[in-house]
Amino acid sequence: EKPLIIFDTDMDTDCDDVGAFAMLMEAHRLNKIKLAGVISDSVSKYAAPCCEMIANYYGFNFPIGAIYSDNYKETENDIERFADYRRHSKNCLENGRSYNRIFADDIGKIDRDYSTAATTYRKLLSDADDNSVIIVCVGMLTAIQEALCTNTDEISVLSGVELFQKKVKYVITMGNPDKINDFNWGKDSYATKLFFSLCPVPVYISAEGTNVVTGNHLTAALSLEHPLRRAYEIWLGKENFGRSSWDLIAVLYAINSKSTYLICNDYGYFEYNAEKKQLFSSSKGAQCKKIYLNCEPHQMEVLLNQYMLGNFKNY
Repeated sequence: EKPLIIFDTDMDTDCDDVGAFAMLMEAHRLNKIKLAGVISDSVSKYAAPCCEMIANYYGFNFPIGAIYSDNYKETENDIERFADYRRHSKNCLENGRSYNRIFADDIGKIDRDYSTAATTYRKLLSDADDNSVIIVCVGMLTAIQEALCTNTDEISVLSGVELFQKKVKYVITMGNPDKINDFNWGKDSYATKLFFSLCPVPVYISAEGTNVVTGNHLTAALSLEHPLRRAYEIWLGKENFGRSSWDLIAVLYAINSKSTYLICNDYGYFEYNAEKKQLFSSSKGAQCKKIYLNCEPHQMEVLLNQYMLGNFKNY
């Protein structure tokens, strides 16, 4: 059966999110997967409309859920929780690298023009068959934690944890377990702690991609107005020379877990220490597996560059 995927992305802090999104949409177009919906997990007003603008360019209209940025400015704890992320996002904006702001302006929307991420998660999961959904989260775990913490409502008589347990096959999270204060996990360590404590289904950790540089073909391959090319060039600040492929590798496993280019091994049970911003082994934590490269970096680069443009002949 073709995978049923929810794409959970920050769509703000790097351009590889756009490359990963392009891979999913091309696979969806070719009927290799079904992309059920998109979740914006960053406290940015522009991430969700950026996703919509890109999807519309590809001819799609997916359900999109958003974190409401202003909801996380109400208390000192909220401000402190996302201070590091907001500094990073502000720096991108001031240096002209915020493609999501530019794309959001193209359609004149912000985060509050969309359903909440938690509500969208609940709707997508309640509509899905049992044990059918793969969630690939290539950003922070803010949105998925919100969904896990939901209670019964008019959408479903099940709590968030119960919905995940019934509907989700596994969750892929892009993060590095060997690194203290990994970017995706550390930028909202509170959510990461709750996620690893509450997630009732296997968690697949994808940390590969640093030495796999992709996207350097986009300037020559795509038209000037194409959002995939534009995002890479805006974020990199110059004619495209490529970017590490963390998010793309996580998405590759979601699209085709049987790919010979990747292997997945049992990793153990883990929790997350929010204060130390570090994963640690614990019998009470989530059951984890880890995704590894099973090829030379250059081979993976060639494959991902093809997949971004919809060439799945090596699928």
